[in-house]
Amino acid sequence: MQYHQGLMKSILQGEANIAKAVNATVIGLGETPRGYEEFDGGAAEKFVLDPHHLICT
Repeated sequence: MQYHQGLMKSILQGEANIAKAVNATVIGLGETPRGYEEFDGGAAEKFVLDPHHLICT
């Protein structure tokens, strides 16, 4: 838990690209239903939800 704040700051400042690190697709809040549908359908894809468009890709 000690490193969570630093990690979150790095992600939000564009220093750590979490989606790239875990081989995931960044999706906005409006794309969430599609992401869940694909995941439930067995897609081998991971999604990172970015509801406020703060993650630098």
